[in-house]
Amino acid sequence: MTNEEFEKKWTENRKEILANNEEYQRIARSYNGSGWIDYVIFIAGFVICENYTKTLVKSIVIQYLLALVGMVLIWLGFRLIKSFFSSKQTLGELEEKIKQQYKDSIGG
Repeated sequence: MTNEEFEKKWTENRKEILANNEEYQRIARSYNGSGWIDYVIFIAGFVICENYTKTLVKSIVIQYLLALVGMVLIWLGFRLIKSFFSSKQTLGELEEKIKQQYKDSIGG
């Protein structure tokens, strides 16, 4: 089987193959899944930042804007740390591994 034939076959079957791979689905859910802990981090981040900005700025509007920015930064930091612990592979790396396994299985 030529590389072009394999790429065509991979393109046709990619979604189904990836949908049936448990590890790929677990990592994909960890990228965009929001659980209750995400909401707790959002709220806690806002409360922490709001209390901290009260000592820095007197304007209530600026306090809340800074608290919102801080809340998002804390949440993004949490998501980054969570992704480090959830898997050692990215979706792209895992997809390449699955693609190679598929190629080997069909004799490519």
